[in-house]
Amino acid sequence: MAADHENEPLTNGRGLSNLLREIKIAIGFLTLLRTNVSPVPNMVDVGRSSWAFPIAGVMIGVILCLFYGMCSVFFPQPVCALLVVILWVVVTGGLHLDGWTDCWDALGASVSMERRRDILKDSRLGAFGAIGLILLLLAKVITVMFMKTPVAGIFVAPVIGRAMMTLASQGALTPGHGMAKDFLEGVKRKSCIFCWVLSILVALFAGFSGLLSVIAAFGASVWFRRFAESRIGFVNGDVLGSICELSEVTVLMIICSK
Repeated sequence: MAADHENEPLTNGRGLSNLLREIKIAIGFLTLLRTNVSPVPNMVDVGRSSWAFPIAGVMIGVILCLFYGMCSVFFPQPVCALLVVILWVVVTGGLHLDGWTDCWDALGASVSMERRRDILKDSRLGAFGAIGLILLLLAKVITVMFMKTPVAGIFVAPVIGRAMMTLASQGALTPGHGMAKDFLEGVKRKSCIFCWVLSILVALFAGFSGLLSVIAAFGASVWFRRFAESRIGFVNGDVLGSICELSEVTVLMIICSK
């Protein structure tokens, strides 16, 4: 069954309407932009739509670039960087930031694996999560602030970050049940191929550093996934969200480098 699922074409013979439905699922799942999808998708549907995650990233990137261009007319670059990161959080609803804080509260704790799993389920913000959140947002603001071509960075980063969620999910250890298991069951191998192709094409907007950032982001994503597996024993939605955030920061840092 798994082999047949992996080898089926991306369209699965369902036509353009189904592709558009999957794009709408991805946008609705990853952003605050509401899309009317009927019937209401489950997590397997979201997994099948994971090929469109970087397309949602393109939409986020375009919004951020337009906003940055507008802000640059009135404000210096440091203020523009801060405002863009604020909008970045608003557009995505802080979805992956929540996963980032939950992960660091759990992964940073010097306790048993079972206790880390309990911490991961706890919605309260702990010390490790707070520190991780502050450092992440600071890294985003500072890299955009000192970037020679901020528009390139804030366009490329959301695309690669969301592509890495799909790419890093391949071969991941999953819990025996739950939303993460359903999502990962829906991810196709051809979805990963599409994510690679779109990531590379979009990265060309930032030139050689953009291409280098794809490699660096993938390396960081695989490392974080394995680190999470070693600390909690599986990959869930919080881990995938953290991979998105880590990938975005990695891209911004590479593009920002001299």
